[in-house]
Amino acid sequence: MKHPRVSVVVPIYNVEPYLKKCVESLLSQTLEDIEILLVDDGSPDRCGEIADEYAAREPRVKAFHQKNAGLGPARNTGIEHATGEYVGFVDSDDWVDSQMFERLYSAAAKCDADIVVGGHRDVVEGHVRVAKPHPLAGVTLYGSDEIMPVRNRLFGHAEGDNTVEAFPMRVWTAIYRNDFLRTNRLRFEEILSEDTIFNLPAYKTAKTITFTGDTNYCYRMDNQSSIMRTFSPTKLKRYEAFLDRLWQLAQEESWQHDECLQRVKRTAIDYCRLYAGMIAGSEVSRREKIIYLRQLGLSRLITEYCAGYPVNVLPSQQRLFHEALVAGHYGIALALLEVRRVLKKKVWK
Repeated sequence: MKHPRVSVVVPIYNVEPYLKKCVESLLSQTLEDIEILLVDDGSPDRCGEIADEYAAREPRVKAFHQKNAGLGPARNTGIEHATGEYVGFVDSDDWVDSQMFERLYSAAAKCDADIVVGGHRDVVEGHVRVAKPHPLAGVTLYGSDEIMPVRNRLFGHAEGDNTVEAFPMRVWTAIYRNDFLRTNRLRFEEILSEDTIFNLPAYKTAKTITFTGDTNYCYRMDNQSSIMRTFSPTKLKRYEAFLDRLWQLAQEESWQHDECLQRVKRTAIDYCRLYAGMIAGSEVSRREKIIYLRQLGLSRLITEYCAGYPVNVLPSQQRLFHEALVAGHYGIALALLEVRRVLKKKVWK
């Protein structure tokens, strides 16, 4: 029996208003030789029924149902059932251009790549806010000597690197050779930023990785709930768990070990700022914001993972915020965050 060229795994949870647009974009692919694996992760809405409806009438669609276990385990279910030569991932509230998987597969075939990575577009209420080609677009990496220096960037920024965004770590702009996933037993963990934790061993074991200049993935940035944008006091523990895991992986590195650890420290600083930004943008009272910032200041993110990092290499605004947080000047830290939010809103108007 002929295997499809690409299996697309779509984990589904509570996205009923967006699911049909996502699936229709996959059914419209110019690469027709694909299978679409819809994994209903115990969704409380009609997502499971919609998945079954598509599977009943579309031969390329398969539906799977499981108890709610999280994004990583849902993707793993898809991997276990994938029969394609390559495996891709699409989040169920996003969608893709019709040529996305044909272009990724063509790039894979050209270079016999284990991994092919593209870029994406941020979309707000149907309008493209910004297109984000991969910073290595047009580059192909062969062997560990070329891949490992790039892989290190997944641990975080290097000292003195003041680019706004970290190195792209998303799996949903990429495809992975299925045999490569199986041979190396690559699976997702149920952890925050699971894409980073997945890609670190994937890049380490890959023989060839190629990067395209396409931005065919449409990342929805509307006001629906997002684990990375919505404040919750419990998220601090999840950030600590992620840094624990990232630090463990860096400790195990024999290639530029110290640099990897230093990059993790910078990631801890960035996550502190991310979490603090959520606090500042939340609807809780100013007094509660100060309390949550104090909890952050006393957390392991600050006391362990940020300790010893040369903050003088940070951009001035970031350095001032971090120093205020470490010194316990939570009111000043909050004021700096509020100024940043005002300036950011003006930029996007």
